[in-house]
Amino acid sequence: AGLISRRSVGILKRSVNLLPVACSHVQPIRYPKVTYNDMTKPEGSWQKKYDEMNSEYSRYMYAGLATFAVSIGIAIYSLEIFRYAEPLHRNTPEGLAFLN
Repeated sequence: AGLISRRSVGILKRSVNLLPVACSHVQPIRYPKVTYNDMTKPEGSWQKKYDEMNSEYSRYMYAGLATFAVSIGIAIYSLEIFRYAEPLHRNTPEGLAFLN
Protein backbone atom coordinates (compact mmCIF):
# COMPACT_ATOMS: atom_id res chain seq x y z
CA ALA A 1 0.00 0.00 0.00
CA GLY A 2 2.87 2.36 0.77
CA LEU A 3 4.50 1.72 -2.61
CA ILE A 4 1.31 2.64 -4.47
CA SER A 5 0.89 5.87 -2.56
CA ARG A 6 4.54 6.86 -3.20
CA ARG A 7 4.14 6.21 -6.91
CA SER A 8 0.87 8.14 -7.07
CA VAL A 9 2.50 11.13 -5.38
CA GLY A 10 5.33 11.09 -7.94
CA ILE A 11 2.89 10.86 -10.85
CA LEU A 12 0.83 13.67 -9.37
CA LYS A 13 3.92 15.91 -9.00
CA ARG A 14 4.96 15.30 -12.61
CA SER A 15 1.44 16.01 -13.91
CA VAL A 16 1.28 19.28 -11.96
CA ASN A 17 4.59 20.39 -13.51
CA LEU A 18 3.13 19.89 -16.99
CA LEU A 19 0.23 22.27 -16.36
CA PRO A 20 0.73 25.90 -17.46
CA VAL A 21 1.36 28.27 -14.59
CA ALA A 22 -0.26 31.69 -14.56
CA CYS A 23 2.15 34.53 -13.95
CA SER A 24 1.61 38.24 -13.80
CA HIS A 25 2.81 40.56 -16.55
CA VAL A 26 2.73 43.54 -14.17
CA GLN A 27 6.06 44.57 -12.74
CA PRO A 28 6.10 45.65 -9.08
CA ILE A 29 6.30 49.36 -8.41
CA ARG A 30 9.70 50.51 -7.24
CA TYR A 31 9.27 53.50 -4.96
CA PRO A 32 12.26 55.84 -4.64
CA LYS A 33 14.02 56.15 -1.31
CA VAL A 34 12.98 59.42 0.35
CA THR A 35 14.68 61.04 3.32
CA TYR A 36 13.91 64.06 5.46
CA ASN A 37 16.47 66.00 3.42
CA ASP A 38 14.10 65.80 0.42
CA MET A 39 11.23 67.52 2.26
CA THR A 40 10.42 71.16 1.63
CA LYS A 41 11.49 73.69 4.20
CA PRO A 42 8.76 75.90 5.66
CA GLU A 43 9.07 79.58 4.83
CA GLY A 44 7.15 82.58 6.11
CA SER A 45 4.55 82.92 8.82
CA TRP A 46 2.21 80.00 9.31
CA GLN A 47 -0.47 82.35 10.67
CA LYS A 48 -0.51 84.39 7.45
CA LYS A 49 -0.89 81.26 5.30
CA TYR A 50 -3.57 79.92 7.64
CA ASP A 51 -5.53 83.17 7.44
CA GLU A 52 -5.33 83.19 3.62
CA MET A 53 -6.58 79.62 3.38
CA ASN A 54 -9.31 80.24 5.97
CA SER A 55 -10.60 83.31 4.09
CA GLU A 56 -10.80 81.27 0.88
CA TYR A 57 -12.68 78.45 2.58
CA SER A 58 -15.02 80.98 4.19
CA ARG A 59 -15.84 82.38 0.72
CA TYR A 60 -16.69 78.83 -0.44
CA MET A 61 -18.90 78.33 2.60
CA TYR A 62 -20.81 81.60 2.08
CA ALA A 63 -21.24 80.89 -1.63
CA GLY A 64 -22.61 77.45 -0.78
CA LEU A 65 -25.02 78.86 1.80
CA ALA A 66 -26.23 81.51 -0.67
CA THR A 67 -26.75 78.87 -3.36
CA PHE A 68 -28.63 76.68 -0.88
CA ALA A 69 -30.88 79.60 0.18
CA VAL A 70 -31.65 80.50 -3.45
CA SER A 71 -32.47 76.88 -4.33
CA ILE A 72 -34.79 76.56 -1.30
CA GLY A 73 -36.51 79.82 -2.30
CA ILE A 74 -36.99 78.59 -5.87
CA ALA A 75 -38.36 75.27 -4.61
CA ILE A 76 -40.87 76.96 -2.29
CA TYR A 77 -41.93 79.38 -5.04
CA SER A 78 -42.34 76.72 -7.71
CA LEU A 79 -43.95 74.00 -5.59
CA GLU A 80 -46.77 76.21 -4.30
CA ILE A 81 -46.96 74.19 -1.12
CA PHE A 82 -50.24 75.67 0.13
CA ARG A 83 -52.09 75.47 -3.19
CA TYR A 84 -54.30 72.55 -2.16
CA ALA A 85 -54.59 73.35 1.53
CA GLU A 86 -58.10 72.94 2.89
CA PRO A 87 -59.59 74.89 5.74
CA LEU A 88 -59.79 73.18 9.11
CA HIS A 89 -62.90 71.01 9.55
CA ARG A 90 -64.97 70.96 12.70
CA ASN A 91 -67.05 67.99 13.74
CA THR A 92 -70.62 69.26 14.10
CA PRO A 93 -73.64 67.26 15.32
CA GLU A 94 -75.18 67.46 11.84
CA GLY A 95 -72.03 66.07 10.26
CA LEU A 96 -71.79 63.21 12.78
CA ALA A 97 -75.49 62.26 12.53
CA PHE A 98 -74.75 59.37 10.14
CA LEU A 99 -72.87 57.55 12.93
CA ASN A 100 -76.10 56.98 14.93
